[in-house]
Amino acid sequence: MKYRVLARLVEAHELDPTTFRHVYEAPQIARECAPGQFLHIRVSPQTAPLLRRPISILWSDGHTHVEVMFKVVRAGTALLASRRIGDEVDLVGPLGNPFPYDFTRDAVMVAGGYGIAPLAFLARWNVSNHNRRTLIYGARSADALYLLPEWKAAFDRVIVTTEDGSLGRRGLATDPLRDLLVAESHLAVYACGPTPMLAAVARTVAEVAEPGTPCYVSLENRMGCGVGACLGCVVPTKQGFKTTCREGPVFSANEICFEELLEKLARY
Repeated sequence: MKYRVLARLVEAHELDPTTFRHVYEAPQIARECAPGQFLHIRVSPQTAPLLRRPISILWSDGHTHVEVMFKVVRAGTALLASRRIGDEVDLVGPLGNPFPYDFTRDAVMVAGGYGIAPLAFLARWNVSNHNRRTLIYGARSADALYLLPEWKAAFDRVIVTTEDGSLGRRGLATDPLRDLLVAESHLAVYACGPTPMLAAVARTVAEVAEPGTPCYVSLENRMGCGVGACLGCVVPTKQGFKTTCREGPVFSANEICFEELLEKLARY
């Protein structure tokens, strides 16, 4: 069930000049949300900007509070970053479909940059279960790896990659993923990050994983309405176009036509 609420901003943290973490008091949403879902946030009490911003849920305590992490990209997210503790923020959520979770398989979670948010939620959500949780966290450089000490506690194993070699293994997140898929069995893969990374994850799983290995991806996309009405966030799948906001943002990787999706994104 989704709700529209005026939520009080109870914590606001600047992680770096363009990255912010907010904690909202929103009991209805906190009790209902699951990893992979998102909030549609009205960034200002004014009429402009008109459209809400979709932001992945970073964590919920299951009772009262829900957290998000976001990057300031343009004027809208800059307005959201300017909100102060005690402000009321208009939220709609939880929206979208969450990650399915296979409790019988060890989990390999592949995050790129801000894609850590739903995967950290997923790992912490299932921390009481006995399957092994591995995080592969990749970014261009060390300064684009967010809250790494905090996330480490939710995982049994953390592998860091940076393209410039400034922290962890030099290269792409798909490099250690390939190694794990070859060396280990009975895994399930969960991924969130830039679309080219997700395409590479899907390709790697298809090429080297044992048959039947589940792979789920959470797509990042621009959204208008957030409920599937405007069709502004459709993505090509083997069953035709589907909305990211309502039928996603989590999809089975083998369902997405990534080549067509990447061509579409390149045009914008």
